[in-house]
Amino acid sequence: MPRNLLRVLAVAVLLGGAVATTTGCVTVGACTTIGHVNTVTVDVSAYPGVTDVQFCAEGECSRAPGEEGASSSNMYMATLQDDGTWSLAFGMDVADVVDIRLFDAAGTLLHESEQSIAWTHSDAPCGGPSTADPLVLARPS
Repeated sequence: MPRNLLRVLAVAVLLGGAVATTTGCVTVGACTTIGHVNTVTVDVSAYPGVTDVQFCAEGECSRAPGEEGASSSNMYMATLQDDGTWSLAFGMDVADVVDIRLFDAAGTLLHESEQSIAWTHSDAPCGGPSTADPLVLARPS
């Protein structure tokens, strides 16, 4: 390779590095996480007897009562927590509006409602899970 071409390539690499650093496109250090899960807590205590929760957003739903797990392409999952609340997991997605359905042990629908979620998104260089205040389902007055 001729010397002039090598010099031009060296200058281009140095200028590219300087521009990337000043524009914030370079992250110092490596991101150690491969992914994250966005979750929101749902308080269903106003509805005694809830044994299963299903939620849907943007055409995807967590498993329905009696289903054996979610489809491989769907990361949505509702999990009962030790304190009696439910955790809705969205995988790396977030949804601003969800439909929530509460069921009893017989599979009877106890409650269905549309809920809005106000997410706070991570501003970390590698991203991270978003957070939201718990959703509290209340009986209509």
